[in-house]
Formats: sequence, C-alpha cells, structure tokens
Amino acid sequence: MKTQLCALASGLALAFAGAAAYAGSTADTYQSGFNNDASITQAYNTAATASIVQEGNQNVASADQTNVHGKADIYQAGFNNSAKVEQQSTGANSKIVQQGDQNVASTDQRYGYAQYADIYQSGFNNSAKATQSSVAYAESQIIQQGNQNVANTSQKNGWDQEAKIYQAGFNNSAAITQTGAFLTASTVQQGNQNVSTITQKGW
Repeated sequence: MKTQLCALASGLALAFAGAAAYAGSTADTYQSGFNNDASITQAYNTAATASIVQEGNQNVASADQTNVHGKADIYQAGFNNSAKVEQQSTGANSKIVQQGDQNVASTDQRYGYAQYADIYQSGFNNSAKATQSSVAYAESQIIQQGNQNVANTSQKNGWDQEAKIYQAGFNNSAAITQTGAFLTASTVQQGNQNVSTITQKGW
C-alpha cells in the first residue's frame, strides 16, 4: 500500500514538475480550473524544491520552507480542498495528495533531521495533520479513503519514531502521539464511526 501510494504521489509530482527535483532551489506551480490559490515561499534554502499541482476548482495550497534540505509536493484534484506544508530548519521531505472534495491536509516539520510525512486522502470532508518537531528519523503516514474521517499524528523530542494511520469508511477518528525514541505505532480502521487513540512515551 505504501509503495503504491508513494509511487502515485511521486508520479503525479514528476509529471508536472519535470526536472525540478534536480535544482538547488526551485518552485513550480500548475493549476487547472477556476479560483484556485497556490503559494510557495522558500528562504535561505540549500536544496529545497516545491511543486504544487491543482486540478479542479477553489482549491488552496501552500508550501513554506525555511532553512531546509527537503522538498514539498502537493497535488489536489476536485473541489474546495486545502493543503499546507510547513518546513523549518529541517531535512524534511513532505508529500500531500488529495482526490475528492473539501478535504484538508497539513504537515508541519520543524527542527529535526530525516523527517518524512506523507498524506493521501480521497473522498469528502476528510481531515489529516502530521506534526514533527525536534525529532530525527521520524516517519508519518496517513491514508484516508471515505468521508468525514479525521487523523492526526504528533512526533516530537526524540528519534526513530514511526506512526501510520489507515482509515476507510465514514466518520472515523484516529490519533497517534509519540515522544521519545524507538517508537512504532499503527492504526487500521475500516467501517464507520471508529475511534482510536495511541500515546507512546519512552527512550
């Protein structure tokens, strides 16, 4: 599942970004439809690359990178989707793909090393957020298919953290919070109105 979705997101980004990934600091935007809004801000970067592709109407996307070595890929298709990537003082690599309507996704990566956050959503009115702060070798993956699902991952103050959430159905909620080192957690929910909360602390 992860390989397929990552390949999908990478393919979509590369199809429109071309050779952007090989540039030292590159911003690339493609929009189709009407009333879409995209913004890219890059400051004091060494090898940052941002590519935003929006197809549909009234989608909003932003990528803000400061003092980073990673790239941010956002792809949205449909109506009234919102995606936001923030990276500051980190070697992060973030990727958001949304297909459907009124989905909201955000990644916030700060003050770390080798941080990876991947969000994929399809359906209607889903919400996903991945936060990584002061952590090294952190991996977060959120996959949501269906309607009105909510997923949040929070990783901070440590290293070697892995959090994965997969939800399919209607009105599911999942949260993973990790603080410390050598932590692994995953949630899989299929159906309707399921709730899962995982909190991990340790060294």
